[in-house]
Amino acid sequence: MVEYSDPSPDTPPNVCTDAELESNRLYAVLSYRGDLAAWNWAFYVPNSSVSPIGSSGTLFHVINSADSSAEWAFEAETKDIVSSPLLVAIVRLGDVGFLGTYEDIVGQDSLLPMFRTVAIPAIGSTIHPAEFSSRTWFLDAICVLHDCGVVTCDDVWLLEREIRRFAFTAMDKYLQNKVMRQEVSESLFNWLNSRWRSADLVGHVLGDIVSIPLAARITLSLLRCGVLTVNLNGEILNRDQWPRACNHAASCASLASKTDSTPQSTDYVWTWAEELGTGKGCHAENFVNIVGMAAYLAAGMTDQAQLSKRTPTLRFTRLSRRRRLPLPLHPPGGQGFPPDFVALPSSAFVSDRDQTRLNEYQERPSALGLIEAYFPSLFEPYSRLLSAAVVTLTDSDHSGSDAAQSLSTKPNDAEYDPQLLSNLEELSTQLEMNQLPIPPLWVTSAVKKHRESRFLDMSRVCYPNVLVPGEGKQTDMGAALIWCARHMDQQRCVQPWLRFCLGLMATKDELGLLRADATGIEECVFRKDTGRGVIEAIRLSLGIMLATDQELGHHPAFSLRDTEALPVPELDATTSKKRPAPSSLTPPPAKYRFKEVNFVTLENSKRHLPESSVTSENHTRYYTKYLLEDQSSLVGRCTRIWCAYREVSGCERESLANVHKIDSHMPIFIGPYALKFYCADIQSEAYGKDILKVAQKAQDEGIIKHVLLPTDVWYLGKNSDVVRNLVVATKPENSGFDIVDREEIVKISAFKRTLAQFETGCEFYGAIIGVLKAIGELQDAGIMHRDVSFGNIVLSDEKYANSDKECEGVNIDSGDGKAVRAALVRRQSILMPSSGGLHDLDSAASIPKSVPKLERPVLWTSKGVKTISKAPSNKRITGPDFRTGTTPFMSIPLLSGEQNSVYDDLQSTFFVLYLSMLTFDTPAPNCYPEAPRTTLPHWPTEVQRWADDSVSMEDLGTRKQKFFQSQAAWLVCLIDNGLKFWLVDPVDRTLDECHGAALLEFHQAIWTKVEESTGRMVLFKKLGVKPREVAAALEKVVEIYKDRGLS
Repeated sequence: MVEYSDPSPDTPPNVCTDAELESNRLYAVLSYRGDLAAWNWAFYVPNSSVSPIGSSGTLFHVINSADSSAEWAFEAETKDIVSSPLLVAIVRLGDVGFLGTYEDIVGQDSLLPMFRTVAIPAIGSTIHPAEFSSRTWFLDAICVLHDCGVVTCDDVWLLEREIRRFAFTAMDKYLQNKVMRQEVSESLFNWLNSRWRSADLVGHVLGDIVSIPLAARITLSLLRCGVLTVNLNGEILNRDQWPRACNHAASCASLASKTDSTPQSTDYVWTWAEELGTGKGCHAENFVNIVGMAAYLAAGMTDQAQLSKRTPTLRFTRLSRRRRLPLPLHPPGGQGFPPDFVALPSSAFVSDRDQTRLNEYQERPSALGLIEAYFPSLFEPYSRLLSAAVVTLTDSDHSGSDAAQSLSTKPNDAEYDPQLLSNLEELSTQLEMNQLPIPPLWVTSAVKKHRESRFLDMSRVCYPNVLVPGEGKQTDMGAALIWCARHMDQQRCVQPWLRFCLGLMATKDELGLLRADATGIEECVFRKDTGRGVIEAIRLSLGIMLATDQELGHHPAFSLRDTEALPVPELDATTSKKRPAPSSLTPPPAKYRFKEVNFVTLENSKRHLPESSVTSENHTRYYTKYLLEDQSSLVGRCTRIWCAYREVSGCERESLANVHKIDSHMPIFIGPYALKFYCADIQSEAYGKDILKVAQKAQDEGIIKHVLLPTDVWYLGKNSDVVRNLVVATKPENSGFDIVDREEIVKISAFKRTLAQFETGCEFYGAIIGVLKAIGELQDAGIMHRDVSFGNIVLSDEKYANSDKECEGVNIDSGDGKAVRAALVRRQSILMPSSGGLHDLDSAASIPKSVPKLERPVLWTSKGVKTISKAPSNKRITGPDFRTGTTPFMSIPLLSGEQNSVYDDLQSTFFVLYLSMLTFDTPAPNCYPEAPRTTLPHWPTEVQRWADDSVSMEDLGTRKQKFFQSQAAWLVCLIDNGLKFWLVDPVDRTLDECHGAALLEFHQAIWTKVEESTGRMVLFKKLGVKPREVAAALEKVVEIYKDRGLS
């Protein structure tokens, strides 16, 4: 009746190998949906022309609408099944090859019309929606397939029982990775599901360092010394045949980089020496280190020019699973399990230990010792040189030249070199006759330093220092991929200077590379026993080892400085939240040493606003005092905000030096400014219509007064260009929508206190009134803000903690590691008419002419962003629609699926007022412009129900509507849970009369209550209300109570 694809004990059912899926077969696919005993059921036909089989194919299934589980639709889509992290089990149902080719099987004349005949409940259908699911549709479809002769199934319920039994068994293995499900966020899973394969990813990232011809020549050297062996049709090749095998490997790699396929006519099988390990966990770092250093030694003898003066910049090392990798700048709650292995800077490995902290080092010999022991012929030319004194090098000692450097940076693998075979044969003769030149001194010196640096400084072992995280599994590349992405996500959290990040995956048979940037996640996986795999493994291992910081993702605009932090006790004392770590573990270092952002240097040629040139300098440099906010994620906006000071020069510097009596040699920086760095969606209205420029014009005309706009804006380039070097963004084959390109943007604005830093009740309400006036002013300019929240409200008065100190001397890192004395000068204050107002128009949009009801509500995708679900169809979606905002402050109409309007900004302001009384207590002492305290709200359960982001937006809207519909509910909740500052008597829980009056006045201004026939009161929005009317109403309340507790 049915055959099961029975994976091996080492292969979990959610990861399938080529052998498990066959061409012209129909499969049942069960995928995880968050329930232990229920799954999403579907049919799948793999496309055998795409390798591995199962990485592309057609999935037939039903999906329910985002707003209601009662609305279902049939969908057929192209899908990568074997790599899906949600795959639980695949069951082979039968052979459908008699229907024709793959295109025939999934086409309009075969399976597709059969599936479309299966009944799906519609509005008014006799099928009750509660009785329908993907499982019932699947079983009905089985009956249709049986009647059509596609499969044979005499008892569909017995089939269901057998498939369910198999799925329950598969769930045991699936849930072995339960902790992974907990550690990996839903948004990261979504990005992983929409990742795409880039066959040329290794070449694109590292091709300028190690070309395919260079890798082929290195391969020949590794064959000679025994690192590799190769056979053809079961017979080991002799040395005369090696050049042709290497040439074939290069051809395979070149072809695969263009077509993701390799020639099948010649069956070369490559084998790595056993001493390199299998690539499983404890051996993966050995494999990469040995292959990388062996390749460097080989190139140092045969291709010094193509090394282009490069020396090893990093080294891979294994981490203990019993100790988490410390995150000294990240809260313990964000800490996950450590990677199997990581690449750390070469500076983390030393030859001479600091005698005052000997216990903070671990011995980690370099891979050169293993190479010398197991592959002596490769190391022998260096051994002779290392036994002699190595002289101190000068630039003239380098054998590389400008011409040689140009050679290696040329994209050699764009076209296959027809002379490569001849070059390989010539190299083979030179190797055989030992006629190679002596390695240059700069290579020998690098080898010597690498060999002698056998101590790992554990104070450097922390996430801010990780250059590349890695994950190794025995056979489960899918699990390795998910864990690797999680490690990259953690790396991204503490390295705000990254433009993109890389990750390595390894199993005993495969290697893989991940790259993640603001646009999405790319993947490249290859087998190590193929010609293409050998070439790519060499390029990957050597390329990463020689890569510069920028080639590993460091943004060129950022320069770093050294800093230190104490260990986090919760991380270093325990391996979990409660259980103490084994006492045998080495104690943590006294301090962790790592990097943080020092300067941000921006090219003035990329300045977007102001349009007229404000300086004759080529660059503008900002000194970052501290990181204020980091919303970095692996993919997306990646917002980061620093408190920064601008370096001044020329006449401006001379003027400030005279006013503040600053020495002529001392650098001067003026501030504070908020430096915001983020990646904007180029499809957003704020970007496409340049809303900021519209607002700037309105401000110049005197329309906008209560909105803090940036003084300078830089557009640094689109991600497709600066990272991927593409003219336009490419479309991933396995994603339901086009890749959304993003622009790197830097905004500079006056650094202000936020609403959380108010000092008096008058200042607080003045800021709320300023927000309402700002909404009205934006409305006059034809703009909606669309993200009114705590963080987007600023206070006008710049109350410095030390008001008399307009210039302070500080020690800063000049950029070369040396401390210099500099002056931080206070800029002129930028004030607003009220006590505060709005800023941040990143989510703003033009006011629509009408506000229609959207057909479908919105579903949670990631924090602050909701996606509108479109009606399912077989057509690709051109891109998702978005609703923006911060979840707790989003208006009820917006949560219910209506289009944005100015009214939504008013409701959001009301929620700011209400939640402030549950969030902000007695004002803290003023510390401006130093970093303010972090306020972590502890909202009551009644509020969490409509502020939680784990349910659909429509549900949140319904809950919020019911909560604020009853005055008893929302006011009683505030009285019972309001913080001390807002209460007259915290013991008797009496709300201050002023705050109660302000809330009621605001509530009545934006809502009206209508009694239904049942007698129930229903809340309706007042669409005609004007922002200035609400502001005026609150001003009256403040005027009445200003002498009673607001000062």
